[in-house]
This record gives sequence, C-alpha cells and structure tokens, in this order.
Amino acid sequence: MPSAGFPDPDRLRAANINPATGLATDYLNHYNEVAMLIATLSDIPEMRESVLEWRPTGYPTHFARTAFTDRGLAIAAYITAPRDAKAQFLAAQGEIDARIGDVQGRLAAVEEVPPGIAHEADEIFAEIARMGGIINGGKAVPLVQQSAEQDLVDSFFP
Repeated sequence: MPSAGFPDPDRLRAANINPATGLATDYLNHYNEVAMLIATLSDIPEMRESVLEWRPTGYPTHFARTAFTDRGLAIAAYITAPRDAKAQFLAAQGEIDARIGDVQGRLAAVEEVPPGIAHEADEIFAEIARMGGIINGGKAVPLVQQSAEQDLVDSFFP
C-alpha cells in the first residue's frame, strides 16, 4: 500500500508509472540498449567499445538525465515507493548490473570478442523481463526484447 506521501495514482498512470510500485518501465531502456549491443557482438564486433563504455546508472539518476516528460514525478514516486517493491527492484538491478559487468570484464580481458559472448544477451533480456515484472507489480512484461530492438535503433537516430 502506498505511503502517505505517495503521488496521485491517476497522475502516475498518465505518466506511465505503476501506481502500486511507484516505478516506470522507461528505466528498462537503460538495460535494453546495452543488451542489444551485447547481442550484436558476434556479428558486429565493433560494438565491443560501446559495451565496455556502458555504466550502470541508478533509477533517479537515469530519470534526471533523460528527456522523460515526467522525470520529476518518476523520481518522486521512486523515493516514496513501497519498501518491498523497491527492495525487489534493487535486487534485480544488482543482478543485471553484475551480469553486464561480467560480460564487460570478459571483453576487457581479451583483444577479440570471445566466441558465444553474444548469447549472454539472452539471460540479460530475461533479467530485464523479470525487472519489468517487478515494476509492473508482478505482471509479465510483454515484448521486452522487441521493445529493446526498437530502442536500440532509435538510439542511433537522435
């Protein structure tokens, strides 16, 4: 149940923020982009540097840096989010960050793109879907991978 300072549920819904968790799926873009880059490594090894340059960004920082229309509301909702939803979210975030960090470590340790490393993207996408489920209050997130592909294409055209 939301705390006393939790933003208005109708306003949250209008901003694409889940009123039950105080979290927005827009944050998943941060991970979808790097997962897509990892997925392309076998075919486009030049993406190696982009994967190595990626850094984890916390939820409030992500929204402070984006053009998300209701970024202030997203940050406020996160701050007042229910403790259990936030704890699950942070645990999932840590798992994804660690998995991506592992991929980056493997890439940094060698000159060439290691064979099969692009397959790591499958598990990263699965973890992104789990995080989406947490954001949506336990509901499955449909089409995460398809959305990630579009996000990657969109990122190349400002």
